[in-house]
Amino acid sequence: MWAKREKKYYRIRASLFWLMTSGFILLVLGAYFKDELYEKWIRSGGMEDVVYEGIQSRLEDQGTCYICGSSDDSLADYYRTFDTIGLISLNDWYVLEFPLKCYGENGNEASGDGCNNSTSGNTGEFIYSIESNFHGSMVSVKVTLPENYQLKMENIREHLCQKCLDKVLESLEFRKWRHEKKEAVPLCLIDFKTQEIYSLQDWHQGCLIRDYWMEIELDGNEITVEAKRIE
Repeated sequence: MWAKREKKYYRIRASLFWLMTSGFILLVLGAYFKDELYEKWIRSGGMEDVVYEGIQSRLEDQGTCYICGSSDDSLADYYRTFDTIGLISLNDWYVLEFPLKCYGENGNEASGDGCNNSTSGNTGEFIYSIESNFHGSMVSVKVTLPENYQLKMENIREHLCQKCLDKVLESLEFRKWRHEKKEAVPLCLIDFKTQEIYSLQDWHQGCLIRDYWMEIELDGNEITVEAKRIE
C-alpha cells in the first residue's frame, strides 16, 4: 500500500509576508501607471532652453554659401529667381518649393485650372507631399521625418557662411523637459526673396511671410505647413 505523504507547512514571518505583498502590489501599480510615472520623472527636472551659441562656420568661400551664395549643390540660388518661399531640409539641403505661382511651358506666369498641383516623394531623409489649389492661394506641404531623426550639425557648418549659419541656428532653438530625449527638427522655412529664415520647431505655430500666413502643425515626426494667401 502506498504511504500517505505528510503535508509540509512553511512559516513566514508576518513582517516578511507583508513586505512581499507590498512589493507585489507596487510592481502591479508600477506596470499599470508606468506611462504616468515616466512622464512625472521627465518633468521632475523642469524645463530648459536648447540654444546653439558660439558655433563657427567652416565654409572657406562665402560665395558658395548654400543660402545666400551660388553653389552647384544647392537649389537656393535657383529658387531666388522665382521669388518664392520654400522649406529646406538641413540634413541633405533638399528644397521643397511652395507652388505659390503657376508657370506655363514658356516660363511665364500662367493661370487656369491646370495650376492645381499635387506631388509627393521620398528624399531619403524624409517623405513629403505637396498640394496646391488654383494659382497658389493655398498650399499644403506635409513632411514625415524618420522616427529617430537627428540634426547633422557639421553639415550646416560646412555649407553656410557665418551670417546664414547664425540665422539658421536661431531658428533651431527649442524648449524641452530636462530629462526628455528631444532633438531639433532639421527643417526651416525660407523666403528666397529676403533670405530670411523661419523656425519649424514645435513652439512655432505660425508666421507671416509676405502675403501668406504660414500655419505650422507638428505631430510627432510629421510636420504640416499650410500657406494661405491673405486677401
